Amino acid sequence: MLVRRRGVIALLALSTLLALGSVTAAQDPPASLVATASGEGKIKLGKEQFQLHAIVVKLFRDGKAEINLITDITVFIEGTWSRVNETDKTIDLRITGNSMSGNLDGGGKLFLTDDRKSISGLKLQVTNKTTKKNVTADFVAK
Repeated sequence: MLVRRRGVIALLALSTLLALGSVTAAQDPPASLVATASGEGKIKLGKEQFQLHAIVVKLFRDGKAEINLITDITVFIEGTWSRVNETDKTIDLRITGNSMSGNLDGGGKLFLTDDRKSISGLKLQVTNKTTKKNVTADFVAK
């Protein structure tokens, strides 16, 4: 009876470890940089213009980028990122789409502070391939 109880406990412990391992493996890859910044800026969506209040940027180690532009509405943009070297404070962005589809094309620059852990600014120039409208964003962190 004691041997059977130890076997059940060992089986439960092994099952728990396997379940935790599979949950960990299914998560997104760790981000290289996750940063938010409040400040001032403008975003133009075609002929409409909005005040840009904040941005949230996630740069992943696999080269993917997710950018949220916070204004009266939230604009979600996806793309890729690169930089010449680790000490560079400017990150090149290549915009390929948004959360709904890959209908955006363009690029921009993300400017980091001296410690390269916070955002100092953002400039984007993107075209919506479906509507042919230009999207520009110019943001400076405070």
